[in-house]
Amino acid sequence: MAEFTLTLHARDEAQPELHKVSVVAEGELPEYGQVWVWDILYARQLFALGEVQAAQDLKESLDLWAVNMSSKVFQPHGHILSKGYLDLSENLQLVTGDDIPAAAEGDRQVVVSVDGQAGQLPDVVVSPESLTAEERQDLVLGLGQYFNFENPMFARELPIHVLAMRKYYADINLPHTQIALDEAPFFAIQKAMEYFQAANQGTVQ
Repeated sequence: MAEFTLTLHARDEAQPELHKVSVVAEGELPEYGQVWVWDILYARQLFALGEVQAAQDLKESLDLWAVNMSSKVFQPHGHILSKGYLDLSENLQLVTGDDIPAAAEGDRQVVVSVDGQAGQLPDVVVSPESLTAEERQDLVLGLGQYFNFENPMFARELPIHVLAMRKYYADINLPHTQIALDEAPFFAIQKAMEYFQAANQGTVQ
């Protein structure tokens, strides 16, 4: 079991548009499983947001990032990290160490708990369940940013997963539907697997 505690820090009056997020990880989660967790989290937050503008904004920003990143997935992790290509949003900053702001009244903590057997889709639980639209956006972006920085495998796979989910939502079912909640992560995992198998065989179009 693994737990990721995200602190959504209170806004700094000097930078009110910047969302600062810090992450504390506990337990073990295999590297290959991180993108599965994120897929499930993303699908669930889009479902929870429903047909509001915040859902569309989150989806469009990730889709645009994935399109721009898709041609760079085989570049060295250190290179794309140093270039800022792994930043999911210009309005979100993952803070660590001395850059973490002092605790403030407006801070909000969200815990993502992950449980499951190796090789199987994990059970992902978010606590608290009741979150604002902005908090749901920051949760998806913050955990994705954390995995992007920490895990080269995740950073390579994430753009392909996001693009696969974009295709699912455009062609099969909308993100606020119950069936999409269950199917979209499976679809993303399958399509990404096919993509990287083709890449390894030199047949990616």
